[in-house]
Amino acid sequence: MYGVPVRPVLTRLALFVVLFVIVLITLTGCGGTSAAPTATPTKTPAESPPTVAPTSTPVPPPPTATEAVVALVPTDTPAPLAGNIAPFSGLPADNPDDLKRRPVFVCINNDPVGRSAHYGLGLADLVYEYIVDGFSMTRITAMYQGHEAPRIGPVRSARMPNVWMTYLYDGILACSGGSDEVRYLLKNEVGFPYLDADIDDLQQDGTYFSSIGSDYRTRMQTSTAGVRRWEDDQGITKVWSRPGFQFSDQPPASAAGSATTIDITYPGGNDVEWRYDPNLGGYIRFQAGEQQFDPALDGQPIVAKNVIVMAATHELTDIVEDSLGTKGVNIQLYGFGDLRIFRDGQVYEGTWRADSENAPHWLGPGDVVVQLKPGQSWIQVVREIGELSYQ
Repeated sequence: MYGVPVRPVLTRLALFVVLFVIVLITLTGCGGTSAAPTATPTKTPAESPPTVAPTSTPVPPPPTATEAVVALVPTDTPAPLAGNIAPFSGLPADNPDDLKRRPVFVCINNDPVGRSAHYGLGLADLVYEYIVDGFSMTRITAMYQGHEAPRIGPVRSARMPNVWMTYLYDGILACSGGSDEVRYLLKNEVGFPYLDADIDDLQQDGTYFSSIGSDYRTRMQTSTAGVRRWEDDQGITKVWSRPGFQFSDQPPASAAGSATTIDITYPGGNDVEWRYDPNLGGYIRFQAGEQQFDPALDGQPIVAKNVIVMAATHELTDIVEDSLGTKGVNIQLYGFGDLRIFRDGQVYEGTWRADSENAPHWLGPGDVVVQLKPGQSWIQVVREIGELSYQ
């Protein structure tokens, strides 16, 4: 119509679209110039490790598409707590100098046999429970900073969620083995120290780990002193500083209702129940119908001052976790999602937000931070908030 042939115009338009798509893919697919962990790394046999060379200064994993668009962390960063108050429990620390060191994360077995041998959970500042292994069971990772724990166990292997959660708190991770892919990431590509009992302590004579009995599900133990000793021996200590949670002895006024019984549906018959005990000022824990106690505290019950239930996206990966071919589960612990917080027999509704350089923010209506009760918190990670019920 205007004297320009249609076919050349369409050809040039098609070429422009192709070039634009190529540029867009290049820009969105590259998180930087350094290799970083991927959400679902390709299965690689142990005898043939990935050829990607780790950088001298590993970088945090790239932000998700959601993180790139949404400002995840509120600007009202809390003021630092008093020098002897642990940032993630709100309680005085056994040794204030430990608050200047990375928090210690330990992978703990949580199958029925492992639960029978739990030791030292009651001394953790906070505890994560999350789904693993083809959505068949849960595992626990406990974080220690405010209290010394002479014995922690039983220690088991790392999983993909350990990568993300350790980044959140700039911690040090201690486990016993893992799949080829996860172990490679932890030893070569992440930006935090990873202590592997199967690589770093073959003697397991108590220097870093110790072995009790012969059952692989319960025998491996460690301690906060053992993990710190390895960190010192490696010469990788640093001055740690990161904002913690916000705490208040008084319950916030924004409660959505009362909640004295909490039920969480987990696969494999591993449902969790928390029952509020006003005499203890917290929730006592049951799993698979059995109440849980801690021998490290003279057999006292596990009591959480705060139960935090966060919904996050779960993805089945191609990582093979065991000889049966069970596939690993990746959980998106960065971004945002539904949240319920339980304290003092009440429930608070809201949203969690987190990224690789900030511990999670627990936000209520109007993005106001929900203050936790000083004491231990359990973070229960679920696929959907509908897997939670309470009354």
